[in-house]
Amino acid sequence: MILPPSPPPGINRAHLMLTLAFLFTALSLFESILSWISGLAIIACLMRLALIFHWQKQTVSIRTLNLLAVLSALTLAWFGWQLGLLLAMTNLLVLAISLKLMLLRNQKDYFQLIIVVLFLIGCGFIFYQNIGFTLFYLIQTLIIVISLACYFSPTLPLKQQMGTVIKMSLQALPIALVLFLLLPQIGPLWQMPNLNGAKTGLSDKVNPGDLSHIAQSGDLAFRASFEQSIPPVEQRYWRTIVMEQFDGHSWQVAPQRIKQQERLRRANQSFQPVTTGPSYKYSVIAEPTFQRWLYALDVGQSHDRRVWQSPDYQLLSKQPVQNKMQYEVQSWYQMPLDQGRLTFDLQLNLQLPDSGNPRTIDWVKQLRQQYGQDQAFIDAVLRYFKQQSFRYTLRPELMPENMVDRFLFDYRAGFCAHYASAMAYILRLANIPARMVTGYLGGEVHEGNYLSIYQYDAHAWVEAWQEDQGWVRYDPTAVVSPERLLYGLEQAVAYENTFLTEQGFSLAKMKSIQWLNNIRLTLAEMDYLWSRWVLGFNQQRQQDMLKQLLGNLQPGRIAIFTFLSLLGLAGLIALYHWKSWLPSRGEPVLRLYHQAIKLLAQRQILRHPGQGPNDFKQQVQQTHPADIAEPFAQITEHFIQYQYAQLNSSNNQDLRKQLSKLKKALKQTKV
Repeated sequence: MILPPSPPPGINRAHLMLTLAFLFTALSLFESILSWISGLAIIACLMRLALIFHWQKQTVSIRTLNLLAVLSALTLAWFGWQLGLLLAMTNLLVLAISLKLMLLRNQKDYFQLIIVVLFLIGCGFIFYQNIGFTLFYLIQTLIIVISLACYFSPTLPLKQQMGTVIKMSLQALPIALVLFLLLPQIGPLWQMPNLNGAKTGLSDKVNPGDLSHIAQSGDLAFRASFEQSIPPVEQRYWRTIVMEQFDGHSWQVAPQRIKQQERLRRANQSFQPVTTGPSYKYSVIAEPTFQRWLYALDVGQSHDRRVWQSPDYQLLSKQPVQNKMQYEVQSWYQMPLDQGRLTFDLQLNLQLPDSGNPRTIDWVKQLRQQYGQDQAFIDAVLRYFKQQSFRYTLRPELMPENMVDRFLFDYRAGFCAHYASAMAYILRLANIPARMVTGYLGGEVHEGNYLSIYQYDAHAWVEAWQEDQGWVRYDPTAVVSPERLLYGLEQAVAYENTFLTEQGFSLAKMKSIQWLNNIRLTLAEMDYLWSRWVLGFNQQRQQDMLKQLLGNLQPGRIAIFTFLSLLGLAGLIALYHWKSWLPSRGEPVLRLYHQAIKLLAQRQILRHPGQGPNDFKQQVQQTHPADIAEPFAQITEHFIQYQYAQLNSSNNQDLRKQLSKLKKALKQTKV
């Protein structure tokens, strides 16, 4: 065992701050870190705290630590490949910090830990970017800086060190604000590795029961801020993913569609439908999903350079959405979806699985003989859903075999994906091209003319091809449960009390309690403003801001504006430090005493180096007349009380009189 020398209290304080910063940051990433690595991080912090508070005096031996490192690395390598590169590297970073914290011995180890913990805090911003976590990670950064202050000034009180760090941080705020507004907003210099699968929300492959699990999440999916009025609820179908391949049980994005999209993206060809008529203009702030799909109302278009549009009217990001992404959209809500590569689309959306669901196949044959017209057949299918006592539920039965048969004829209860999946399959059996679209329906309206759309708003509907109309939306869920369309999921499942029952505590479940709902709405408003004006401050917004200030963005104007801004910033810094550039006047007692010393020195009455004020006073009393010695003695007594006894009860007016007497006496007396 190694028995290190006990560090000074100030160094212990620095180690304590560093340990706490690492512990809090690691705990904030618990969703992204393997449970055994989280446990190892907690154990490492407890071991370090035991050494700091002298509960334990011996550290782990290097041999034991090396063995632990090898075993941990092998275990992480075994499980890490399933996580994806980003999560694997984050887990590796936490593991490395934990092992290093156990063996913190010297200055080099301390500085290495400072750097990697700051890097870990930066990783936290990848996963969490709302205002709450931003403040949390800023506090952790402040703790790291305070730790450095304690390390370099171990004898200063902690309160003084904290005050200095906070004061310097506040001084840096205006500089950071000016640089944030003026420095060019450029894209990332490298691309972060992807996660395996979506972080949250929809997937590109859906089993009918999947959306019911997503609907148990109160996490935010995206926000939409409208320039004019918010669309009525029946128009708030947010297209996200188009599913065109059905294997008899699950729907997914068709491989043919994926190949088509890749080919068009490589050729830099984006689908641009011809649009006319009334439209909505709005801004979307999408939460990170680590996928490419985006959200828009039909028929949506975006001129953002980061956004690409597929021939199936789906908006896609050119890069995975790894941070909050703000983009502008315009949607023409009266436009038919009748453009695109029609031959390809129609052939793709008539494909059927090879086997399965025999009862549905027989039923469709009989129904098709009765209703030869496509629209009449579709209306008959919708009437069947309405008349056969179907039920909307978040707790559907498991249907592993012949899902459509069991849903239509046995259980007759399911979530939106059950209805959309069954209807799209029925229409294909009737030789009507159909596909399932997943996205979101509705959204919570806020006073700032924007909507918050949560994961529990996830929805699925059907698009069927009509020769004279193009792709037409049909929502069988709205037929079975109109409350889902008009009032949202909470009202639709109120009869079975299943809204967010699997999430644990959530403010979204407390809407009926007024004061809790007010807190929830206030927090949502703060996060919206943060996302819109800080996280959403991109190159386009920076240019818009400069256009409002400067008019035309001519290089000369931009250069002058930048120079004046930096000059103003330098002026603020100079204004703060102006006292340090002027002769120090000090406190009145000190100033008057030094003036008295200077007057005596001018008459060759000199205070020797190292001579105390009381000794110098006695020297003057012994060698000079009373009219000089007495006023100087009074001034010296006040100075001694102020400087050494920390008493500040001096009458400055009396001191000035004594200084005047000294000046007068020195002029009248020949020394």
